[in-house]
Amino acid sequence: MKIGIPKEVHSGEKRVATTPAVTEQLIKLGFSVCVESGAGEAANFSDESYKEAGATIAKTAKTLYKNADIIFKVRGPEMHPKLGVDEIELLNEGSTLISFIWPAQNEELIKRLAARKVNVLAMDC
Repeated sequence: MKIGIPKEVHSGEKRVATTPAVTEQLIKLGFSVCVESGAGEAANFSDESYKEAGATIAKTAKTLYKNADIIFKVRGPEMHPKLGVDEIELLNEGSTLISFIWPAQNEELIKRLAARKVNVLAMDC
């Protein structure tokens, strides 16, 4: 199973969904991990540090999403400012999203993810 770690697109967001140290542990568990180039930059994790942990680096968000079975994100999906598309549209049908979702406050988001047939694990529940 391939885990994808995209760069967060929310304005001012500096967090990344996993660190190089956790990436290394995920790989030891048998997952492959792909990190979007620059995803950890604002949190002071370089692409090179993820490579050293065993991850591959995707040049684009579209490539990352296309090849991932599981997506780790800090924030729920939102409009991708550079691609002009909602991140929900980048998720593969049947894939799994692990993120902070706040389902009780985001009923519309839950409906849209369900319509896309995405499995969701809300970190806040």
